[in-house]
Amino acid sequence: MPTPATTDLPIPKSWDEFEDISADLLMRKWRDPYVIRNGRTGQKQNGVDIYGKPAHLRGVGAELAGAQCKRVESMTEEQVRAEVESALGFEPKLEEYLLLTSLKRDATLQKFVRTTTWKIDRVEIFFWEDLSLQITEYNELLKKHFPGWFKQTTSKGNLIQALVTSNPDDYVYDDSTGVHLLQSDVGFSLRLDRPEEYQTFEEPWVSNFPDKNASCQEVYLEYNGARIETFFFASVDGARYLVPYPKSATDLRISRFHYHLARILNAHSIGYDIDHALAIARIEIDPSL
Repeated sequence: MPTPATTDLPIPKSWDEFEDISADLLMRKWRDPYVIRNGRTGQKQNGVDIYGKPAHLRGVGAELAGAQCKRVESMTEEQVRAEVESALGFEPKLEEYLLLTSLKRDATLQKFVRTTTWKIDRVEIFFWEDLSLQITEYNELLKKHFPGWFKQTTSKGNLIQALVTSNPDDYVYDDSTGVHLLQSDVGFSLRLDRPEEYQTFEEPWVSNFPDKNASCQEVYLEYNGARIETFFFASVDGARYLVPYPKSATDLRISRFHYHLARILNAHSIGYDIDHALAIARIEIDPSL
């Protein structure tokens, strides 16, 4: 029986749907939650439908990458050249430019893009087979855009991956229950433990906050009511922030994963930014953890 990993997904029926899918995919591939669709129909776009700041371009020029989405039946080398040249007018300057197409893989176009000297540092062309394969890496994208292809079996690894690729605005928070509910899958939630009595949390960095009282806060990743994983946070500064436990009381480092989780859990607290809390606590994000 064919599966998404071995069979191409159906090509989107409209250019707008194709752009939506591409933006969702690039948000994850670029690891940039602020990927933006450029302008609207009728406005000058300089050959760029989507732009963002990929993690791999941090520290490189303006750090910007752009993509053009082409839902077409055919494409010539001259059309490819025209799209790239149009992108030269995008400001700030792009460091990377992607052509995302609905075409079948074409070795001639691949060679043309690969062997031509461009004024943009990196230019790549992707075909529908390439995009299909990448989309199938993310169950939440299959469920959102290709529900008929969504694999219904769910493992712990699937759920952790869904957590890693989700964004704070993907959740709705109910303060009465302490539950952050993933809008695209109502079986998926992050639930704050609400014990009758909270345990005091005491580590030196807590005293950096104006309110020096802190308590332990367990957070449960749950799926359809089953507890999958437990994460440990400190509720600090009068419960204004939820801060992940650092590596130790004196080794004030957290992983990117725990920072990502903290962004989700603190997103509902208007005016209280987790980055500000980490700066006060002098806790750093260590990519090696």
